[in-house]
Amino acid sequence: MISANPFERMVREFADRLATAVSPPTECDNDKLAQWVAFHGLEGTNITTIVAHQAALNLILKGLIGHLAGSEPRPNPAPVSHILVEADGCIQRVCGERLPYSYLDDLALNADIVIDHQVIEQVISFLKMNARQDIIGALYSKLVPQGARRTLGQFWTPAAIAEFMTLWAIEKPEDLVLDPAFGSGVFLQAAIERLITLGQSEVAASRQVAGVELSPLAFLMGLVNVLLRHPQARPLLRLGDFLVPQREPSEILREPPSAYPAEALQPALPGLEPTVPAIFPNGFDAIVCNPPYTRHHRLPETYKALWGAQMERQFGLRLSRFSSLFAYFFVQASRMLKPTGRMAFITPAVVFEASYSRQVKEFILRHLQLRAIITFHESLSVFEGVDTAACITLVEGPARPPVREVIHAEVRKWPGIEELSEAIKQGQAATYPWGTISPITFQELQPRRKWSVIPRENDRFAHESFVPLAQIARVVRGIATGANNFFVLSDAEVEEWGLNPRYLRPVLTKNREASGYVFDKDDFERLGREGKKRWLLYLTGPVQPGTPEERYVRHGESMRLHTRSLVRTRSLWYEMEQREPAPIYFTYLSRKKSRFIYNRAGVLALNVFLYIYPEPAIAQNETVLKALLALLNSTVSKEALRHVGRSYGGDTIKLEPRELEQLPVINPLKLDEAKCERLAILFDTLCAVDSHEEEEAIRQAIDKMVKGVS
Repeated sequence: MISANPFERMVREFADRLATAVSPPTECDNDKLAQWVAFHGLEGTNITTIVAHQAALNLILKGLIGHLAGSEPRPNPAPVSHILVEADGCIQRVCGERLPYSYLDDLALNADIVIDHQVIEQVISFLKMNARQDIIGALYSKLVPQGARRTLGQFWTPAAIAEFMTLWAIEKPEDLVLDPAFGSGVFLQAAIERLITLGQSEVAASRQVAGVELSPLAFLMGLVNVLLRHPQARPLLRLGDFLVPQREPSEILREPPSAYPAEALQPALPGLEPTVPAIFPNGFDAIVCNPPYTRHHRLPETYKALWGAQMERQFGLRLSRFSSLFAYFFVQASRMLKPTGRMAFITPAVVFEASYSRQVKEFILRHLQLRAIITFHESLSVFEGVDTAACITLVEGPARPPVREVIHAEVRKWPGIEELSEAIKQGQAATYPWGTISPITFQELQPRRKWSVIPRENDRFAHESFVPLAQIARVVRGIATGANNFFVLSDAEVEEWGLNPRYLRPVLTKNREASGYVFDKDDFERLGREGKKRWLLYLTGPVQPGTPEERYVRHGESMRLHTRSLVRTRSLWYEMEQREPAPIYFTYLSRKKSRFIYNRAGVLALNVFLYIYPEPAIAQNETVLKALLALLNSTVSKEALRHVGRSYGGDTIKLEPRELEQLPVINPLKLDEAKCERLAILFDTLCAVDSHEEEEAIRQAIDKMVKGVS
């Protein structure tokens, strides 16, 4: 199917011709490609296709820059060599930065490609007509898998939200503005337009806007998007790491600790010569950012250690090694904020719900003036194609006048820029068709609390009927095998290896294998008929020589499974964690409905579940146990899960055992016999429903009983 989008069509046509030049990095003969793949997280993808598309996009973006910002006559059609040289000169003139040639440039130089003047003009015309839609960023998201984009945190902010954030952050026509991770350029464009609205010319406004970007391809996307809407723009843009800006982008991720000597750290820290502040020497009046939400395990250990040490020395805060890149960006950006400046960050809501966020919250309370927290309801997807709830944090510099309350806004439906801005400005408690505004006192904003859900609490669980789950049950995580494919077997595999049943335990491995609220023996037998893996190799001591178990263990060693990080910590690498089946399992990270499951089959479960062991008085009385299951699966309980866990958008909740133990729940042992029996009947009915409508009706009946008790 031929795309009606001339830009996409051109990228795909060029990619087809470039694909032959991409040789998979299976051997050491292509170090540049291997480095590019590692930098962009492309391992395990269709490398040839994706890199060819990236190379095509790189070449066309440089061709666009030449046409948008160049003035010299150019040959028609223009060869790759001319396109690259012209783009290099234009980038230097426009934003004062010289981009080093990349692997993608080498690919283009080796291909027989030219760019026709008329075709590129058609693409420019199309992109200008659709400039507010970020056609370029959308195509990149389409061509590069989401998993790969997570490596560099490449998820773009919708234009309306960027405009709202810049409207709040930029107050005066002379404000200097920074985007520390400008990506496809949505904040750069919004900042320039905000300054123009305040009275600046296009050129003057653009010279007050600065940005940093780690990805050379995203750098080009952002610059082209700015030039499409503002041809005379001259923003100050830099390619590099906002945190360690003198490092080459391709060196930043996945390198050995020796690559980070102490003197390589460049932020504005005592005793160190700062590089970014030298480029931007006077600080900024406004900083707007969608920071890369790169998970901690993708960051070099020394990178984290150096930042952690500097945080502790300068601010007395020990940053958790589990912090995402957001935490480092937030602190670095605040250092570059003028004392009277404003800063607006958009992040996943989880950054204020995860345990590691406590230090960031302490930093905000000690060194900044928090003004507002804006959360988006789980049903409102802010980042297209990404299942995560979003949050905007608005802060001011320490020299701003203090306020008595912080504004919390929950947005259930996008109200428009002006209406949301006015509601934040007024700061009065109110309910709107689109959401709510709730002032919060600073006494409520304790770092240990989950800031994104404070207004929802409303003392709902202060009633004496509610107790933490820990008072009536023990919670532990499911079994982590270290190699599920090896330790969990199907019936056929058990038969093939002749394993002794005494060393096998029935096990649940996936949330979708227990789709309802009860898992019984019929469900377990169904897994067998479907050929699913359902038997856990449950070895608790040395295997005996010559046995089927010994042969199977040696088979695992032939695959080097014994060298994996988790199993290496065991005295015997194949010795399984010991658990008793729990009466209740919780699907603590499921992308559809999180739920509490009655384990009637008495099976074990892997670590996609949490084990809940109620106290004997509950576990040994099926009526009381079912009453507890009804209470746990109520809508009231589901809402409470967000208070103790982390929401990833939609219906996805993640909790650790200690967090789930804090879940407020009604103690069924305090209910009279009639209420327990009624709740048990409702749970049985919930297990048997056939439709979503019936399920919701049963939940409402349970909720009514919960509210009647509390």
